[in-house]
Amino acid sequence: MKKLTIILTLALLALPLVKTLSQETKSSSGTLAQVYTDLERAYSVQGGELSKEEEERLLKNLSPEMKAKLEEVKKLNKNKYYQLLRETSYSFGWNTFFSPKVSTGKALSVYEETYKEQNEQMKKQKELEVDVELYALKYKNADNASQQKIKTDLQAALNQLFDIRETQKQEEVKQLQKRLQELQESLQARKQNKNEIVQRRIQELLGDSKYLRWE
Repeated sequence: MKKLTIILTLALLALPLVKTLSQETKSSSGTLAQVYTDLERAYSVQGGELSKEEEERLLKNLSPEMKAKLEEVKKLNKNKYYQLLRETSYSFGWNTFFSPKVSTGKALSVYEETYKEQNEQMKKQKELEVDVELYALKYKNADNASQQKIKTDLQAALNQLFDIRETQKQEEVKQLQKRLQELQESLQARKQNKNEIVQRRIQELLGDSKYLRWE
C-alpha cells in the first residue's frame, strides 16, 4: 500500500485546485468534486473488500484493457484485485480531468501544460504495475511448461517499469538542482542587499512603512 500512499500524497497537493474547479469541470467519470471525495476516502481506507456499487463505480474510470487485466487478477486473488482496483481507478480518474478534452479556464490549461506528460507517464507506470502483479499471480498458478514464458514477460514488464521510475528520479534531481540554484542566487542577492533589507524590516516593525505606500 506504500505505492498508493505516495500517489495520493502527490495528488492531494493539488486538491485546492480541484476544489476551486470542481463546480465548472466535468468528464465521463463525473465531477472533480467526486474525484476529490474518492481521493480523500482512498487516503484513509486502503484495504478490504468493496461493495458491488463502489466496485462498478471505480471500474468506470478504467479502459476495457485494464478492466480485462483486473478481471484476471480477481480470479486469482481477490484481495490483490481490490487493492489494484482502488489504486488504478483513482490514478486514472485523476488523470482524466487533466486531459485536453476537459480544459476549462486558464488555471486548468496551465496545469495541463505542466503535468500532461507526467500524468501519461503515471498512467503507463500503473499499467505496468498491474501487469507485474498479474504475471506474478499467473506464475504461481501455472504449470512448469508455462512458467518460463510468464517469467520472461514479467522481466520485460519490470524492465519498462524500471526505466520509467528512473526517468522520474532524474526529473526529481533536475528539479532539486534548479531549486538549489534559485536558493543560492537568492542568498547571494540578500547578502548584497543586507542593509536595504534590514532598514525595510525596521520600518515595518516601527510602523514607518505606511509612509512609503503609493496611496
